[in-house]
Amino acid sequence: MDPTLVSVTDVVRRVLPEDRAGALSGPDQELRDLGLGSLELVSLLVAIEDAFSVRLPADVMHQATFRSVRTLTAALRTATEAEDPHARPR
Repeated sequence: MDPTLVSVTDVVRRVLPEDRAGALSGPDQELRDLGLGSLELVSLLVAIEDAFSVRLPADVMHQATFRSVRTLTAALRTATEAEDPHARPR
């Protein structure tokens, strides 16, 4: 499995309430279905930026980015490549 996708999944599980962390069934599951509201999405944004030492640009700050682990991973890759085209998210 893609290591960046696994890392993003781990961050999402840490942000989810404990009783819902195990309910994340895969990278395409809707995060809102797991109870992530607007406050939790802000926490998720901060956690992703901290974990990967990157700032997500304003142009990816929309609901579609935070739809799933997969869409969040794609936005992370875009942000990482924009900062350094030769960098890879850790």
